[in-house]
Amino acid sequence: MVAFALSARPPESQAASRGAPVQVVSAVQSASARTGVDFSYLMEKAAVESGYRTDVKAATSSATGLFQFIESTWLDMVQSHGAKHGLGRYAGAIQRDRNGDPFVANPALRREILDLRKDPRASALMAGELVKENKQALETALGRPVGNTDLYLAHFLGAGGAATFLKAMDKDPHRGAAPLLPEAARANRNVFYDKSGRTLSLGQIYDRFAGKFGGEAQFADSSPFGAVQGDAPTHQPWASSRSAATGQEPISTFTVMVLNALAPPMEKEKRQGNPGVDGEEDRPEGDAVKTPNLLAGAFA
Repeated sequence: MVAFALSARPPESQAASRGAPVQVVSAVQSASARTGVDFSYLMEKAAVESGYRTDVKAATSSATGLFQFIESTWLDMVQSHGAKHGLGRYAGAIQRDRNGDPFVANPALRREILDLRKDPRASALMAGELVKENKQALETALGRPVGNTDLYLAHFLGAGGAATFLKAMDKDPHRGAAPLLPEAARANRNVFYDKSGRTLSLGQIYDRFAGKFGGEAQFADSSPFGAVQGDAPTHQPWASSRSAATGQEPISTFTVMVLNALAPPMEKEKRQGNPGVDGEEDRPEGDAVKTPNLLAGAFA
């Protein structure tokens, strides 16, 4: 993979970083160069997940940091990708129990590893790696390249749920989405139903997501002069120290806010004073979407 170090950010990257703290822009810029994932996409995802806040903690789950990783997903990603990003000591400390779940035997070291979620450099790097895994899983399942909207569906539904959604849409975009993904639909009525309670079609939901997160995802090996960013000149290696398939990235408050924007006007009016999804309280991260991840047999 060849990453192109650009001396100046292109216009779309400047727009993506507008309003973000300098340390966040620098961290995402570095992660873009190291993972090959589009800078603008990562910035948009950080805005949706945390509003660029690096230390934000969900009220009702373990989701923490710039990209709102829950504990199990974070341990999984650090074990899988930490060594190549200077986190080898931490990656080596993570083990698997008999069920395949990641754990760290030393409580103090476990806390150290989890606290890295508040480091924008670490969080952005693992987010980039997760996007790559989502991309690979979806492209393998679909047999075609994927774009930003497809990748965000993988974030929202899990890679398996997104593959199910997209395969069905390719066959019949007019098919109702709720019967296909009933658990996700129950948890997110404003996304799956119109104001009269009728299920929206796969194509209608996809078009709404495309309006918010559309555009083509660019990777360093397919975008000669895309938005892949070079390392900041002051970047230093860290001294301190899964996939869409196995990692579950729950929905943050900021995602909920954006998803509410996808709802028909009457639905949004009903939710005034109660911005949470499906009558639940608003929260930085929600566990509501439990769509089966068909690629790994997990839930995401």
